[in-house]
Order: sequence, then structure tokens, then C-alpha cells
Amino acid sequence: MNRIEKLENSTRFLDKALEVIAVFCLILSVVLAFVGVVLRYQFGISYQILEEICRYAIVYGVFAYIGPLIKKNEHIKMSLLEDRLAGKSKHLVDFVIGIIQFIAFVILFYAGVIWMSSIYSMELMTLSGEMLMVIPAFSIVAGMFFGCVYALLQLIIDFNLFRSETN
Repeated sequence: MNRIEKLENSTRFLDKALEVIAVFCLILSVVLAFVGVVLRYQFGISYQILEEICRYAIVYGVFAYIGPLIKKNEHIKMSLLEDRLAGKSKHLVDFVIGIIQFIAFVILFYAGVIWMSSIYSMELMTLSGEMLMVIPAFSIVAGMFFGCVYALLQLIIDFNLFRSETN
């Protein structure tokens, strides 16, 4: 097993765990939305907290799955130039994109931590007034952290691919 395969296999458990979390969040959102609709139209009861949990569960699921999408190379990036390149130049473009992506995730992670800490210190609540705003804000920090980890891993893989093309 070469170095690149070892790097790709190193996060297999984390990939699966994040996929399970993302699917669970989606199912939780759908179930709570259904319960909210039944409560509203059958019993005339409406809970704002149910709607917020539905919304934030989807946000948590999306941010949790950022990392595995980076690993599968299914994140948003312009591939017009990359599709026309081959060999060493393709790996160089992937490496440069990886550097930009990693820097972006680090900046977003840092900004998310600052934003979350300021929200926590102000004790802001969500619209329902029943949930601290720091709970949904943490999804951004967690997602950007996983984005940093996976972007760094992809950066190392791209560097090894570029280096192996030169040899």
C-alpha cells in the first residue's frame, strides 16, 4: 500500500461517522417537520423550537459532510481548466486549488470561533427564545474544522501526486 492510499484510508472511520451524522440530521429534520405539521393542523399547537431544530439539523448535517465531500472531490470548484490538463500540470492545479481551499477553511474556522465566542458572551437566543444561538453557530465551527482537516489531507495527497509525476 503506497503513501497516497494510506492517507486516503486514514479517515475511513471518520468519513463513515460523518456520513451517519449527516443522514441522522436529515432524518431528524424530516421527522420533526412531520410532527410539527401534525401538531399544527390536527391539534392547533405550534412549537417554534421544532422548526428551529429542523432548520439547524439540516445545517449541522450539511456542515458535517463537508470533509467527506472534499475527499471525494465533489465540492464546488471550477474544473474547466482542470479538465483540459493532464499529468503534472493537472496535479499542480489541484495542489494550488488545495492551498487556496485550505487557507479559506482556516480563515472561516477562525472567524467562526470568534463569532461563536462573541455570541456566547452576549448570550444571544434564537428566534424562539428557547435555544442559545451558540448551538447553531457551533455547526459552522465544526464544519470548518472538518473542512480544514480534509483540505489539509487532500493538500498532502495532491502534493504527493504532483511529486510522483515529477519523478
